[in-house]
Amino acid sequence: MQQRFPLLFTLIIVLIVQSCKIADLRTSELNPDLPHREDKAIQLLDGVIKKYRLDILETSKNYSFKAKDDWKGLYAIANPFPKDNELMQMRFRPFSFDGQFNYLETRNKTIYGVQSFKHYRINEEGKVSFRRKKSISFTLPAIQYFFELPLRLRNAPILKYAGVREFENKTYDLVFATWDKLKPHKEHDQYLLYIDRESGNLSFASYTVRGMYLPVPKSVFGSIRFDGLNKNENGVTYPEKLYIQLNKLKKPKRALHTITISDLRLNSFPLPLLYPDKNIQYKGDSKF
Repeated sequence: MQQRFPLLFTLIIVLIVQSCKIADLRTSELNPDLPHREDKAIQLLDGVIKKYRLDILETSKNYSFKAKDDWKGLYAIANPFPKDNELMQMRFRPFSFDGQFNYLETRNKTIYGVQSFKHYRINEEGKVSFRRKKSISFTLPAIQYFFELPLRLRNAPILKYAGVREFENKTYDLVFATWDKLKPHKEHDQYLLYIDRESGNLSFASYTVRGMYLPVPKSVFGSIRFDGLNKNENGVTYPEKLYIQLNKLKKPKRALHTITISDLRLNSFPLPLLYPDKNIQYKGDSKF
């Protein structure tokens, strides 16, 4: 793993042009003179939450799902996890940054987790060891955040309608979300959500990466294609695949990596499992 980061930095230099300009996802249709929380933006997100029954997920004590994270070709050097494209069991607490995973089809039964952004491992004998592993401390909460995205952004202090965009022969309403101030700044990320006018589905999202654990230019941002919809036994709808892409939206085959999710279960494990260190303060939805 230690040798991946020099290689990854070289890859980033090849893929993008270095720039001091900070990524800005605001659209020309976004009106700065309207309130920070616009009714139309709230209604659009509420529509997604209602359609997907994310209120059920929100009120659950915890949830789990199975996942594979497939990094293609040269991009595999950027994989922050110990294995590539291996079936994982992931466990989370809603509206937190507390989660963990283990591999289901290997002899190694190690549990990898993050508690309030602090990475730990639990070995097969149950011994817990906390360690500095910024790649997992960043990536595992990011996967959780993307999975809960409509819920997480619903209460953002800045939630604005950002206009209409035509993409791949469909029409989307755009919702922009950020914190503190509308103008881009290094402390908080921006999100731009694409909500299908016809179906009401959340189809795409773009996001900045201000707190990336790697030395990437501030001009870099990411995009997600949400593909396929599954429904669990409680009625919660969730995406089958997340195509994670560099900068603007592209065809699925041009993803950096693809996360495949299945078998969502609510309240399927004891919540204390996510808290091996009782002395670490619970942060909830706060990153600070």
